[in-house]
Amino acid sequence: MDLEGLWEHAKGHLLRRYPEGEAMLEGWRRETPDRMDDRDLLREYGWVVATCGLTARAIEPRWEALGSALGGWDPEAALQAGPEPALAVLRNRRKVEAILWLARVLAESPGIMGTLAREGALAPVLERFRQWPFIGPTNAFHLARNLGWDTVARSGPVVRLAEFFGYDAEELCDEIGLLVGERRREVDLVLWRWGIDVGDQAMLRWADLYRSLTPAG
Repeated sequence: MDLEGLWEHAKGHLLRRYPEGEAMLEGWRRETPDRMDDRDLLREYGWVVATCGLTARAIEPRWEALGSALGGWDPEAALQAGPEPALAVLRNRRKVEAILWLARVLAESPGIMGTLAREGALAPVLERFRQWPFIGPTNAFHLARNLGWDTVARSGPVVRLAEFFGYDAEELCDEIGLLVGERRREVDLVLWRWGIDVGDQAMLRWADLYRSLTPAG
């Protein structure tokens, strides 16, 4: 089984498909909770809420327009815009109301992301997230990962890829991370982007190939 080869394939996809792929990867490497602010928190919460019950592919074409409709994810600007511009994009009132709920919380009590970052440990942060609309035990991890905590998403293509290799998602990302010198978070993000782009069928075909290979050297 050549997990390092699988990583290089997924990373190569990122660099080939996206002109800014190298910058994306470097950005992910630098991201930590203490480098995030309330705007980041609202944006990443908005992503998790918008994709709840849907695929990333369903939301990505609308994502830029949704951000514009919500004032560029600035909490006060989102409140000033109100729900109607976002509803024209997302067409789900409960989701828009949830995003504006957090915008109101952030506008009234600035610095919440900094407070969360100072928690340090992941468990209390996950518990806080689970109290928010549309956030449950599974997608709380997705939100935490996107905000810089060194964890992995508990749903999506990497979970299915890990099951194919006989791991859970965290075990797979840790195993690859040890081989290539990356945090589990970066491994998860690269594999997730690859899996979303190529789809499960192609992802698992490549996984079957790398499962049959012996690592080089």
